[in-house]
Amino acid sequence: MLGLALEGGGAKGAYHMGVVKAYFEEGYYFDGIVGTSIGALNGAIIAQGDFEIGYQWWQQMDNSFLFDIEQAQIQKILNRKIDKAVLSYLFSKISDIIENRGLDTKKIRETLDAIIVEDKLRQSEIDFGLVTVSVSDFKPLELYKEDIPYGKLVSYLMASANLPLFKIEPMEGKFYIDGGFYDNCPINLLIRKGYKEIIAVRTLGIGLKRKLEDLNVNVINIIPSEDLGRILNFDQNLIQTNLKRGYLDAMRVIKGLRGRKYYFLPVDDEMIYHSLLSIPEEAIYEIKKIMHLPDMEAKRLLFEKILPVFSRKLGFSSAASHQDILLGILEFYAEELGVEKYRIWDIESFLKVLRTKYKAEFAISSSSNSYISKASRLLPEITKNNALRESAKVMINYLNLPKGA
Repeated sequence: MLGLALEGGGAKGAYHMGVVKAYFEEGYYFDGIVGTSIGALNGAIIAQGDFEIGYQWWQQMDNSFLFDIEQAQIQKILNRKIDKAVLSYLFSKISDIIENRGLDTKKIRETLDAIIVEDKLRQSEIDFGLVTVSVSDFKPLELYKEDIPYGKLVSYLMASANLPLFKIEPMEGKFYIDGGFYDNCPINLLIRKGYKEIIAVRTLGIGLKRKLEDLNVNVINIIPSEDLGRILNFDQNLIQTNLKRGYLDAMRVIKGLRGRKYYFLPVDDEMIYHSLLSIPEEAIYEIKKIMHLPDMEAKRLLFEKILPVFSRKLGFSSAASHQDILLGILEFYAEELGVEKYRIWDIESFLKVLRTKYKAEFAISSSSNSYISKASRLLPEITKNNALRESAKVMINYLNLPKGA
């Protein structure tokens, strides 16, 4: 049995759907799904068999879709473009929130009533569970769908996602808050059902995490490659990015993609080693000058000094492979050039794009063997990471990849 645990995180929940999309495309099936807060909401939609509806739901999501708030005004606030009109709107909403004793969640409830089909979820063969906390009883509730009274499923989903700033409606005289106050990624709900293989989709959202009750369980964590944004930032551009990021971060795990911020098809480490060996001595000595390194035989200089400098500056551990370091160099320069992140690259195509972006910088004059003397005149002065950037350009320019890389 394969289980799926979805961590809470508000607007970060778009990331869940990107991850699940990748797993479904690769033919995976989840026998059990659990979640906290937005993880519970997404999990219920997936468990009842309506992933595509849920994915489309996220594709049209924004703050005004869930709250009685004008998205245009919220976006100005998020972008720090605050004028008198924004301030007036903000103060009126704060007054409403104070008067209502929290942010009104009526639109969230209406959305869930429309999208969650209780009978469908209960009849599904997929196990489903959620976490909430009863503030009336001072205790957490870890519930499977069979533990939830009939007709109360949406109410318990709301309870699992009740942030303290929301207007909290009582359920049978009791008040419940976000399950993240007890367990933001309820893997143990799956463990208790006997699951030994679990995919845990992390959002790195605020919340408590419990120790695993069985350390023999194989938990594969899908962790965001970059920050997913604030929990209530339902900006559609950010949501689209997080859907793509979730998909590709999952593909990184499923297909063994390489890279940290970009996504590369892996190649044989031996091919990378021979590519590095192909860098001519003149290029190695150019980098030596930029980095102010001591004199040494060229290949020793490359492997004993230059690559370790790149590795350290780019934040790699001592266990990083040559492929890791080389991809880190490519990523470092690509990010400055604004090369598209959210696609799967092969290294050769990526290198071509880098060279094309500033082909004038990479052109080597037939009258001069010195790349740096030419490129440094074309490049604006950048103080931070300047030596690293210049060194990366030399390496990218002279690197020759074997066919098939």
